[in-house]
Amino acid sequence: MKNISNAPGFPANPPEKEGWRLVFQEEFEGPSLDEGKLLPYGLAHWYEPGENLAAYEIKDSCLVLKLPDAEKRISAVATGMRDGLHRFWDKLELRRHVRPVMNLVTQYGYFELRAKVAKGSGINSAWWMIGFENQLNQNAEIDIFEVLGKDTHVMNSTLHALRDPDLKYEHLPYPSEDDLSAEFHVYGFEWDEHGMAFYLDNNKIWQTRQSPSYPMVTLLQINESDGGWVGELDPAVPYPKEFAVDYFRVYKKEGMPLELTPAETVKEGGNLAQAAVAGSGNDIVWGDLYEAKSHICALNDGNPDTVVISKPSVPTPHAYYLDWAEPKSLNAVRLTVGPGSEKIIADWAVEVSANGLDGWIEVADCRKARLHSDDGSGCAVYEASFPVVRGAKALRLTIRGLTDDSQSYKIGDLAVFLIKDTAL
Repeated sequence: MKNISNAPGFPANPPEKEGWRLVFQEEFEGPSLDEGKLLPYGLAHWYEPGENLAAYEIKDSCLVLKLPDAEKRISAVATGMRDGLHRFWDKLELRRHVRPVMNLVTQYGYFELRAKVAKGSGINSAWWMIGFENQLNQNAEIDIFEVLGKDTHVMNSTLHALRDPDLKYEHLPYPSEDDLSAEFHVYGFEWDEHGMAFYLDNNKIWQTRQSPSYPMVTLLQINESDGGWVGELDPAVPYPKEFAVDYFRVYKKEGMPLELTPAETVKEGGNLAQAAVAGSGNDIVWGDLYEAKSHICALNDGNPDTVVISKPSVPTPHAYYLDWAEPKSLNAVRLTVGPGSEKIIADWAVEVSANGLDGWIEVADCRKARLHSDDGSGCAVYEASFPVVRGAKALRLTIRGLTDDSQSYKIGDLAVFLIKDTAL
């Protein structure tokens, strides 16, 4: 049984909940963070390596997210992540490649958190969810709570529609009689196809009929800034600044979708790329996702009419990734590029890796690929075959050079196959 004697406040609920099945649980009883449940970073792809790593400790069976000094502005953990997720500002550029992780990417359920927020102007303690963006418009944000340190008697709950045309912005600043930073409180979030409900200490405080209809990931975060919505930093508030979480639990009812996982099953001779989670990395960014019909999942959706559009004037090389949960064998790739009248010529290569992080081996190259078709009506297709590669957990398409890097190019589809491998 978990010892919560050092976590006073509103009492913890028992793990069992009538009418619900517990499907995910983190009580923070181990000596360190279980990365099979929570990653020690948030939106890491928008930051330089190390910038977005969480500062934390496990203390008294609680996760304590920290801002240890003025140099550290954010500490976050997440149940899943992949490159390009949640482009919350038009000018964001990918700073690094992060392998996709899907510890908990889910749709609908009852989510519960027991936590103690931070106090002090300029600080924000947050529990939020974002769409996993399997499609371009599936990127809504649900702020289950944001408690600003300048007013810890208010629980801010918000729905941000972003690109989702079926939703609209909603916000509720709920006034609490308690100072939420003084001790632990229980926060709840219920979500199904009919709407969403928000709870504080087992009391429903807000309900809306709006409901994102796609899987989302969960983030827990403390951050600070000087000015704006969170207020000016209070120099009297000492470091470290802390957001403590006692437990995080997720429940499902009968018939609710379970966790989203990569589609690993592919028919013999089928397109292995469609069993991968797509992501782009290194120094490549793509067109303004809020205006252009460009989305990274277009890379491997099997549809050449959906495209990834490069950002003009970004120096090569550009890298695009496919990551598999289980190792694959392959010996052929097919690159389909979008229609257009431009005559951009590219050198490109295909590399594979056994772990998706290093040890990349080139298996195919093409010295003169037109990244638009010649006549502007239809798509150009390039194919490459090579000796069978076994044990690949990732594939990287690298655009090594362009005749004109001031122009955008379009990639319609990247397909991967294992053809006539009689040795298996």
